[in-house]
Order: sequence, then C-alpha cells, then structure tokens
Amino acid sequence: MPLLHIKNLSHYLAQSCIIDHFNLSIDRGEILTLFGPSGCGKTTLLKLISNILKLQDGAICFMGKISYLFQEHRLFDSVSVYENIALVMKNVNKQWIIETLNSVGLSEKDSKKYPHELSGGMRARVAFVRAIAYECDLLLLDEPFSGLDFKMRKILMCKLKELMHDRNIAIILVTHDAYEACMLSHKILFLSPKKMYIEKELKISEEIRDEQFLQKLLHEDFKERIYFD
Repeated sequence: MPLLHIKNLSHYLAQSCIIDHFNLSIDRGEILTLFGPSGCGKTTLLKLISNILKLQDGAICFMGKISYLFQEHRLFDSVSVYENIALVMKNVNKQWIIETLNSVGLSEKDSKKYPHELSGGMRARVAFVRAIAYECDLLLLDEPFSGLDFKMRKILMCKLKELMHDRNIAIILVTHDAYEACMLSHKILFLSPKKMYIEKELKISEEIRDEQFLQKLLHEDFKERIYFD
C-alpha cells in the first residue's frame, strides 16, 4: 500500500476550481516532482496534504509524520539558528546540527546567530536543515533551492538523496527548474496550467544522470515546459 494515496481530490477557491479530481500515490524511497507553471495549484496541494487547508472533496490517505519546507523560510525570529533546528528534534543531537550546518556552508558561529542576522540564502539553508532534522515519513519541499547558487543546489540535492536512502522516506518536490526535477526525481508529473490535471507522467529509472542524460530529457520531455517564477 502506498505511503500517501490521493483519490479524486478537488479544491475550490472563491468558487473557482483550483484542483479537479486529482489522483496521486507515492511510496517510501521515492522522490516525486510536481512540475508546472505558477498558479496551477502545486502549493495548494501541499497544504492539503499537510492539513493546513481543509479537505473539501475527495480523499487523502496518509498515516505518518510530515515535514514541510515552505517557500517562505518561516524561521523563529526570537531564537538562534541552532535553537530553530533543535526545537523540531525529538532527541537533540548537537553534533549532527553543527556538522549538517557546516556541510551547507554555515559555521558554528552562524549557529548562534538569529535569523534576522543572516542573508536570504543563509536563511534558506537553515530552513532546509530544520526540515530534514525532523524525523518524518513524508518530506514536502516547495521550491527549496530558489535563490541558491548552482554549487549549493547540488549539495542540497545530494543531501536529499542521502536522507531518502538512510531513512526510507518519501519526498514530494515542487519546482519550476527542469534540472532539479531531472536530477532528483523517480517520477515527474507535468501539470496543466488550470485545474491541475496531469498532462504527462515521466518515470526515471536511471541512476547515472550525467549531462548527456539531462540534455536528452530536456529535449524530449521538457520542450515548451520551461517555466519561470
């Protein structure tokens, strides 16, 4: 049985249909990407899965814990970087926090700072570390690499793959970036601009995802599907 199963999900906003009879399943050990233009309902879907928005019609079947990395970093301004992360951990591991921050370019000195003392990119990395620090079954990522340089994006993508394998979790990624989708996903759902139906489903089984592989996918599957924020 899938970890998460969505059946005939519909959602309305001000009498307008945002999501229309949408279906989705994801298993542990799988990274699924929602790929579509701005305003097509991707963030709304994540909020429905996480129960932030009330379910109107259809069914969402999930038993487990969710960690949600929002587009906005949503760090607690009144506590330090270290405390932001420690607050979500069942068993606080200081060594893990410091080492993980170091691995994404943040020092132990940075861990003692408050969010307002950090740049936007630094806050994004702190929010990422906090999201993976929580022991979840399903990780929801809403454009997690936006605003980060290419080198840092690759580092965070590697961390996601490690996390999935180490903890056997499932990950749902929302992105406009074809490179991120191709390099991370086991499955990519190409979504329609309105009412969020699946125009195409792309499954990727290859483990080696080099430049040649990427260019082939971009040419064959992402033609006329390059979106911008």
